[in-house]
Amino acid sequence: MPRTLRVPHDDPRLRYRGAVSLQRGPGWTAPWRLPYEEAALHLPEGGAGRAAMPAGVRVTFRTDARALRCRYQADPPPRLNGPQELPYLDVLCGQRPNTVLLTADGRDHGFRVGGLPGRPGGSPGLVELWLPTYAQFRLRELVLEGATEVVRDDREGPRWVLYGSSIAQGRGAASPARAWPALVARRTGWDLTSLALGAACYLQPMTARLIRDLPADLVTACAGINIQALGTHNGDSLAAAVVGFVTTVREGHPRTPFTMMSAIVAPDREDVPGPSGLTLAASRGHIRRAVELLRRHGDSRLSYLDGLDVLGPDLVHLLLEPEGIDRLHPAPAGHPVVADRFLARVAPGLHAAGLRAGGLHAAGPSTAGPRTAGPRTEPVCASNSMNAGLVEP
Repeated sequence: MPRTLRVPHDDPRLRYRGAVSLQRGPGWTAPWRLPYEEAALHLPEGGAGRAAMPAGVRVTFRTDARALRCRYQADPPPRLNGPQELPYLDVLCGQRPNTVLLTADGRDHGFRVGGLPGRPGGSPGLVELWLPTYAQFRLRELVLEGATEVVRDDREGPRWVLYGSSIAQGRGAASPARAWPALVARRTGWDLTSLALGAACYLQPMTARLIRDLPADLVTACAGINIQALGTHNGDSLAAAVVGFVTTVREGHPRTPFTMMSAIVAPDREDVPGPSGLTLAASRGHIRRAVELLRRHGDSRLSYLDGLDVLGPDLVHLLLEPEGIDRLHPAPAGHPVVADRFLARVAPGLHAAGLRAGGLHAAGPSTAGPRTAGPRTEPVCASNSMNAGLVEP
């Protein structure tokens, strides 16, 4: 008989897909995109809290409930140059996300979502919570209304590990499920783990070791923008850093398709030397030459993707920042374009390697823990909030 089911934050029927580690506190779970106890080793100059912003992380489960209530805590997003990020969360039980504006003050709050799919086709419907891109988040509890059961989402599919900067973290997206990596993952069924961190991504050896040790069926690294801005490499060292990064990943994934992508267009940086003297335009050439060198030495499953082929000078109008501010992130309208063009250029090589898109599929229980979305045709949820604002899709 339908009833209200309370599902605590640490219930094993909840999957934190895309989380590398889970930090447990008094009555909450916080997903991290690095091993949280070692985060400072990845970012020794500070900023490890960016790894606690759960970009690309999804809390997934199946239920026949018709509505859910979520209790959570969220911290305020950081102050950024240009338009500010807001603490959005997407509830997805079909193709179209319902976006909730969270209250981000570190205290307990909640929201309610109705119109869950119930039992389409006779089995409990899939529900995904796409967590905030630019705010730290702690799940307290889910309350499922009108439910008789909640079961673990046991789908498995190709695991996509993505490394990058704020551009890949999702800066400028309309909501978490509309960031370009999320759009790619939802379209293809790739099980996304995003290691993209704003103000980072300069080919850190610790992150290469992490990717080496994570399950991965395909790897993408997007590099260049912060290397130029922070001066972490010059023209002499960048190619060597790419070779070292890829070689370390290859210790754990010798035959995994690996795409090395250079920076998308940033019109205010293209020909401007950074602290090391490197321009953004020059960084693309160094990255391409490193990939070509590795391919000549036998790495046939490594490919180079020029970021200008994904978002180039003809699409500057799709950047987030207005003229006069450093323009480098896709705007909400730019993220679908990046997703389309990225996939159009990467998918043919993956097909040749035997890896095809096709959605996550049912499988036995996963043993990979938090180191673990695919498109489904199900009803669209309807939402209202308790202490949060609903943003219409």
